[in-house]
Amino acid sequence: MSKKTAKASPATQAFLLQLIQPYRLPLLGGSLLMVVSAGAMLALPQYLKHMFDTALKTGDTTQLATLAGYMFATILVLVLSIFLRTRLIAFSSNYMLANLRNRLSAHLLGQDVTFFETRSSGEIVSRLTADAYTLREFLVLAAPQLVRGVFLGVGTLVALLYTSPSLAAILLLACAPIGFAGKFLGEKIRVIAKKQQDNIAAYATQVEETVANIRTINAFSQQPRLMQRFLAQTEEITRIGNYRSILASAFVATNVIIGFSALIGVVWLGGLRVMAGTMTLGDMMAFLLYLGFAADAASNVTNFWPAWQGTLGATERVIALLGQQPAITSPQHPVALKPVGKGRAIKLKNLTYTYPLRPETPALHTINLTIPAGANVAVVGPSGAGKSTLFRLLLRFDDPTTGSVQLDGTDIKTVALDNLRNQFALVSQESPLFTGTVADNVAFSNISAPESVIWAALRAANAESFVKDLPNGIHTHVGEKGVQLSGGQKQRIAIARAILADAPVLLLDEATAHLDSESEAAIQKSLAALSKGRTTVTIAHRLSTVKSADIILVLNHGKIEASGTHDQLLKSSKLYSALATVQLA
Repeated sequence: MSKKTAKASPATQAFLLQLIQPYRLPLLGGSLLMVVSAGAMLALPQYLKHMFDTALKTGDTTQLATLAGYMFATILVLVLSIFLRTRLIAFSSNYMLANLRNRLSAHLLGQDVTFFETRSSGEIVSRLTADAYTLREFLVLAAPQLVRGVFLGVGTLVALLYTSPSLAAILLLACAPIGFAGKFLGEKIRVIAKKQQDNIAAYATQVEETVANIRTINAFSQQPRLMQRFLAQTEEITRIGNYRSILASAFVATNVIIGFSALIGVVWLGGLRVMAGTMTLGDMMAFLLYLGFAADAASNVTNFWPAWQGTLGATERVIALLGQQPAITSPQHPVALKPVGKGRAIKLKNLTYTYPLRPETPALHTINLTIPAGANVAVVGPSGAGKSTLFRLLLRFDDPTTGSVQLDGTDIKTVALDNLRNQFALVSQESPLFTGTVADNVAFSNISAPESVIWAALRAANAESFVKDLPNGIHTHVGEKGVQLSGGQKQRIAIARAILADAPVLLLDEATAHLDSESEAAIQKSLAALSKGRTTVTIAHRLSTVKSADIILVLNHGKIEASGTHDQLLKSSKLYSALATVQLA
């Protein structure tokens, strides 16, 4: 690794300064308290020197008591300054960590859907947890220790030179190899620390996927294979962690060898001088105490270097995440859609969409379509025909490669994203629930809805009866991802959520796919009443759910192959007729 990569880039320095800027006053106060504590420590050997050279030598008990009192008062100052310093820095670092995580969370919520589809959840979680915490630990531990080490080290060096310049020179000779070892091993630790964090992120992703898909894993008896993956990942994490520990241990061992060699030399030469009468016993005792302080200060400074390397890696990853800008954003000067009661007209004009990773095959090709306000439109076709892509473009999860999507004649690119998406209520084939209660999940689309309105939405979604049977009704916790409910129950909760949104346009991606026949019939009646007057677009995998649609679009290979009513398409579309023969026979 080059020396250049071990240094903080201007962007990294600016980010760290920006991070601590709101807390500069308490951090400055903590630094001043470090000066106080360092001064208190430096005073203690002088009291000890005078005890040995004056009070004990002359037998002056009054002076001995006075010096002991001074030492006790100095220790109180030392303890109080350490307590206040630790509190100031720890509190500031905790607030910094909270604000950084809030900033990262807000940034993530502002990303487009593609951002999450192209990254593992473990990687994202690692940025918010491990990397953010690394920065906090740096501010609360490594950086304060460096400041303390510098203050204490400078003061100790002055005291050592004052007490015995020749003995102090021995210590200075030991600093060069310690500094070299810190720089050399620190650079290696930085590389290893980054690799370790990347492996931990991959492990977190594997854990999340395993928990989310545990039923599938059990159904196919794949626990041994998954266990092998875990073993391989933990083995790699352990291997890297051990290597990092070896480097850190080598660094500590180097410091100990050099430090104790210097100590032995100092004790030997100092002892000779005391015996020769050229140095007092008090000076020798004070020098040894200062030597201990110097070792403490050197440890603070040298331990900072490996921590700094890990912090640089974490900071670079956080900066990279914050630097990721969404491809889909609200316009700077958005156009407000005019309020409507129910229904909006939808128009797709010369619309073509190509996935970035598959530019040679358009998912949708030259689509021209007008859906009148209040119309009930169904989209059918084989898997991969582009049905789900159509919904992504309507919700502006993606933008068309060419052409436009319009609502009531307004290009949706000119509309603020929140305003645009408030025009739609989406029920997907797999509608996720959030950790919380039934009421929390239903009211997700309208957080101010009172309980009476929530119950009305549940009633309309044919969910009232089973919710009443739950232990705490709408206040029953559904578990992570709704694990406490059946698939059909979760889907009805999702439909109630869409009902409560009261949006002009309904997007239904086979919303009744997980329901039994009786529940499906009841839901279809509820959806029919709900969609009355609203523009409804339904992706249909089962033709039985869309036979009554005003218009059925047959999508195939990214193009509208045919359109019409159910009866018309049975006669005019071979694909639709074939689908109907298979499904409705």
